[in-house]
Amino acid sequence: MKCNVCGSEFEGKFCTNCGTPAGQVAPTANNISSKNVVTCRKCGSTNVSIQVINEVKLKNQHHGCLWWICVGWWWIPFKWLFLTLPALIFAIFGHKKQKVVNKQRKVCVCQNCGNQWNA
Repeated sequence: MKCNVCGSEFEGKFCTNCGTPAGQVAPTANNISSKNVVTCRKCGSTNVSIQVINEVKLKNQHHGCLWWICVGWWWIPFKWLFLTLPALIFAIFGHKKQKVVNKQRKVCVCQNCGNQWNA
């Protein structure tokens, strides 16, 4: 049997040269969908890879207005006046409330000329 993709002869279900299944048609410009192909804006090449970049940032979490109206106006002075030592220890060694913010962005990179742009 002759492979439709690489042209080498083989026996069995798969080509021994390129691994293509027997009877599979070689990809041509007619059977490839042009709407899924990304082209480089600089050189016009279709040899473009798309990379997903995940950016992680820590954002400090603050108390809301309702907490300050109901609790904060009396709790903070009370804590520092009557619980100074524990409050000082907690302020130095206590954990800060932080929120993790993930942002994902896609970057297209041309493999021929090295041009990069956001997708």
